[in-house]
Amino acid sequence: MTENPHQTTLDTALTESGLEAVNWTFPDADTQYLTHGLHNYPARMVPQIPDRLLSYYLDEGVLEEGDVVYDPFSGSGTTAVEARRHDLNAEANDINPLAVLLTRAKSIPLDPEEVEAAQTTLLDGLKSRLADVESQYEAGEPIDVEEPAVRDGWFPEPQLTQLAVIRDRIDDLEREYDQALARFFRVALSHTTRKVSYQRNGEYKRYRLSEEDREDHDPDVYPIFEQKVRENVSMMKDYSRETSRDQQTQVHYADSREAADVEDDSVDIVITSPPYGDHGTTVAYGQFSQDPAIVSWGREYDEMREVDKTGLGGSNRVLEPLEEIEEWSEALSATLETLREKDGRSDDAMEFFRDYYAVMEQVKRVLKPGQPVAWVVANRTMSRVNIPTHLITQQLCEHLGFELTHMLPREIPNKTLPWENAPENQPGVKGDLMANENIVVMTAPEE
Repeated sequence: MTENPHQTTLDTALTESGLEAVNWTFPDADTQYLTHGLHNYPARMVPQIPDRLLSYYLDEGVLEEGDVVYDPFSGSGTTAVEARRHDLNAEANDINPLAVLLTRAKSIPLDPEEVEAAQTTLLDGLKSRLADVESQYEAGEPIDVEEPAVRDGWFPEPQLTQLAVIRDRIDDLEREYDQALARFFRVALSHTTRKVSYQRNGEYKRYRLSEEDREDHDPDVYPIFEQKVRENVSMMKDYSRETSRDQQTQVHYADSREAADVEDDSVDIVITSPPYGDHGTTVAYGQFSQDPAIVSWGREYDEMREVDKTGLGGSNRVLEPLEEIEEWSEALSATLETLREKDGRSDDAMEFFRDYYAVMEQVKRVLKPGQPVAWVVANRTMSRVNIPTHLITQQLCEHLGFELTHMLPREIPNKTLPWENAPENQPGVKGDLMANENIVVMTAPEE
């Protein structure tokens, strides 16, 4: 068992009231500072949460420079960015290829002069090249560009071909410079892809514009891309100037139910915001990411459509059933019983929490004894039954030997989520969704 150098200071840290004194809602906070603003992402955790947690544990001596921060649900890399800002190493997992791209691009600092030079190379002559594509298209001339393998009917032309031209430019940039710089510019292309597509604004699931609106949708690709490139370059330069390169970021394209790439007792703190439920009925990360990942990074359509099916509680069953999990959490048992009485979705809830518990087991394996984990969770509804995820999280972790140290409530003013849904899938019948979260802070068992 790896010795824990922070163990002697942990008990003192947990007796402090510093975390309770924070307004964890952060109602007026800027959540887009530095590279946090490179790209939007569904249900993104506000960066102030990991920032305050890391600052607190560093001040208390629970963490020190060079320690490892792990996020098993990396998303767009919020925890990883804050880890690097605090001179800590970042390690993360995600099953979504776009999340892996975003986490690496946002958290790995780049040389500001190289970013400027690469921007010049990328944009030089691009506007006229895209204009040539439009002229060729209007003249009915063949265009020697391989179009991305997106689904038919989701992009206007010649804009899809113009996106492919930008993709090829970034591929050339990778050969001339390096993968990290190219990856950074792919983020701007991903953003542009969503703006150009027929995807309805403000939707994270795949909903197309109406046929009438599609006829009027004629975006100018170059100014959208150029503006985002210049904005992102400015943010990256600021981030890189204040972030040490002495630390590392490791992002694994992997399933956190196994976390095979993360070593035993190698992590000093875990900060994560797990999915609220299965992707199909809560936040469809795969649907949001599908076209951006295909266009900007060359991922395959079949790969991207599996993301939501493979997430926690998804239709692609990864683990064997674990019926006894119901005995380990009174809150889960009561919830499942209520769902059964309503002829609700008790099996769906059981499958989600079975998968979630597997992630908890891996967190116990990789986290050093006595070190903290913070789960940022919201209580969703299923069949109009409130799911007390914060209590279920606490109780399942306690079954594994974790101890609760803080239960920190917060409202959700800054997450882009629907406030209502149709729980019975009946037209016009709506139900309230999540407006609050809890940060469940626990410590790993001393063993």
